[in-house]
Amino acid sequence: MRLKIGFLIPYSSIYPDLPNDIIHGFYAALPKPQLESNLFEFVPEYVGQGGAKMVTAAVQKLLYFSNADLISGLISYKAMPAVIAELEKRGKLGFFMDMGELIPYNQHISDSVFLNSYQLWQSEYALGYWAHKEFADKGTVLMSLYDAGYHLQSSFRQGAISAGSKEMDFTVLHGDPAQSQVKENIHIFFKKAYEKFPSYIHALFCGSEAVEFYREFAASGLNGKVPLIVSAHMASEEILDQLSGLSLEIYSASLYNYASEDAANKKFKRDFESLTGRKANLFALLGYEMGVAIQELIPYLQKRDYKTVSALLKAERLQTPRGERSFYLDSDYSLPQIDIEKITINDGKISRIVVSQGRALKYNDLVYDEIHRENISGWQNPYLCV
Repeated sequence: MRLKIGFLIPYSSIYPDLPNDIIHGFYAALPKPQLESNLFEFVPEYVGQGGAKMVTAAVQKLLYFSNADLISGLISYKAMPAVIAELEKRGKLGFFMDMGELIPYNQHISDSVFLNSYQLWQSEYALGYWAHKEFADKGTVLMSLYDAGYHLQSSFRQGAISAGSKEMDFTVLHGDPAQSQVKENIHIFFKKAYEKFPSYIHALFCGSEAVEFYREFAASGLNGKVPLIVSAHMASEEILDQLSGLSLEIYSASLYNYASEDAANKKFKRDFESLTGRKANLFALLGYEMGVAIQELIPYLQKRDYKTVSALLKAERLQTPRGERSFYLDSDYSLPQIDIEKITINDGKISRIVVSQGRALKYNDLVYDEIHRENISGWQNPYLCV
């Protein structure tokens, strides 16, 4: 009997191939006999922009109508409490992925749920810590209204505070939601920054607004005068490849090194690219890690022995292309390896140099409470799902 994986598919204009990349990443991790046996069947369920109400309804449909053995997909932690309740009621398991735009909390801990996070917030904490040590106090964080709805800027601030920061400015660009927040408002920020240079600018934008910001920053006169620190998403190949004609020097934090010669990474790229003919990306990696985690549990999944699967997943620690990973959220949750990078962009040519190792935050740190208290937001959609 085939194993059904109910798969939640959110809408993303930024990464329209997101669901296919995750699913193909999963298949790329399977040994050839398992891949050719068609053991797994993905049952897709569209969840729009991933709000809690739509996600809960989709999970109910997959559990009660499709009789899925496992629920997966990209999900926001804001939707998790109701999803956990449905999974526990049905006695099934969830293995979810997220970008790490939000910090998980104790209401997300359940023996029925396992999480594979890209941990963007950890990269922000590391960047904040490094930025203060490197450039001192009085930096400024600049973001769009959308990016302000997550824990990224709060994680950056707490990282800087851990390094000794006492003063930091924040600017949120906002205006007509139908218009670009960057093009409509960035000139006001640049004017103030030029009057009194901050020690650095940390930018948080995604998709087309990230590209717009780079072009506006390059033309502002601040380029080369004020250090520019950007999010891991803004430093991704997908964004930087759109900056032809620009010359910039930026800093960011990397959670995964595509060029790594590590054996696990070479195997991942070879398996994914052989299966699909496409270059692997972070979503393929998230799916691949899920496939590696699940393949050892297949005999128990075939018996529908979910208690044993849960117990094994709780104890599982894997070496993946981005280091050690675990999937059960507790104080022993694996910490990411973080590289602080200096990135030089010169008319389409991109070079990266690792200048420091980032500092990650342990999952039992009291800073968790601080970040949750200081950032209350109504955004429910997963990051980049706009």
